[in-house]
Amino acid sequence: MFSIGVDIGGSHISSCAYDHESKTLRRETFSHKKIDPHGNKEEILSGWVDALEATIKGLAEPISGIGVAMPGPFDYYNGISKITDVEKLQSLYDVNLCLELAERLKMRPSQIRFINDATAFSVAEALIGKASKYKKAIAITLGTGLGSSFLLNGKPIIKDKKVPEGGFLYNQYYQNVFADDLFSTRGIINAFEEETGKRLNNVKELCELVDVDPNANKVFHDFGTRLADFINPYIEEFEADVLVFGGNISKAFAFFGPAMEEELKGVEEIYVSEFGEKAAIIGSALLLDEAYYAEISETLKLM
Repeated sequence: MFSIGVDIGGSHISSCAYDHESKTLRRETFSHKKIDPHGNKEEILSGWVDALEATIKGLAEPISGIGVAMPGPFDYYNGISKITDVEKLQSLYDVNLCLELAERLKMRPSQIRFINDATAFSVAEALIGKASKYKKAIAITLGTGLGSSFLLNGKPIIKDKKVPEGGFLYNQYYQNVFADDLFSTRGIINAFEEETGKRLNNVKELCELVDVDPNANKVFHDFGTRLADFINPYIEEFEADVLVFGGNISKAFAFFGPAMEEELKGVEEIYVSEFGEKAAIIGSALLLDEAYYAEISETLKLM
């Protein structure tokens, strides 16, 4: 069985066919297209369809459907965008993307399914990644923002007394500051500017300074220590077995990971996803596994 996994961001779409039997991506079908986040509805949807049709054509095999990993806010069960008041995809607000894509791709609406992008990453890890051998997992994505997902036996948990509302950590506080403002690209960049007065463009530039500027080392060390201090109560409450990281900042794990690992408590294993940027594509493609989808469909209604 084949399905198409899709990762949609504010300015891009990536899609690839997934083979459910071999549990691998058909990389020759990978398609990536830049999208104008300020474009109108027709411009954005046309770009998405172009990318999807390229993947479908590259596979040349029947597909069971399409899974789409999308940032929120979003009505994932019904496929309706609720993104507003941000500088991306505003023209899609209240649009039923499930119906729009189904019509353009000549598919049944039931063949197109949606999931939160951070949750899609965690699903890939919990079902076919290293986290699959554990009962309770926490997945963290570190990038432009802080993404998170709590999983029990491979299923996301978003309403439970042992999990923050929605499984979200970005809107929790750490030392009276929103976690999203600290454990993100802007958080690291701001910390370095406060330390040195110098403004960097991205985390990659900070990584390049590690060998020549002790302030870069200090910023990464502090980031790791604070991140552990922030996550520890959630690990303890959820009784997590494994902690997995993804997102662009996880590429700098060698610089902040050791300090974080010294302070983390409770988990048996901590690792960075081997799937990298393909994790959300895999996780969304797994929505077309009917048995798994039946298990999480009620959860999607609550996202």
